[in-house]
Amino acid sequence: MVHNAINESIKVYAVYNNRRTPFPHERLQPVVFIWRNHRYRIKDITYVWREKQGDSELYHYAVSDGANVYELSYENKTFNWTLTSISCEA
Repeated sequence: MVHNAINESIKVYAVYNNRRTPFPHERLQPVVFIWRNHRYRIKDITYVWREKQGDSELYHYAVSDGANVYELSYENKTFNWTLTSISCEA
């Protein structure tokens, strides 16, 4: 598997799931993201984690479109989404 760092701003369509969990990053679920004018439909969220960054938090999502794995990050103070990296078969 090849891992490529991207770190570009993206547009994300997400839903907020009201399930009972104390962790807000587990409630926010990305469904589709747009990068370089291409629409990627998320088929699976494989892992979710968060990290503190100053007075804000970054929510990280490892997601798959069925072919590749993408790391998306959401910054909760600015509401900005970033495509952090792509992992794909060589």
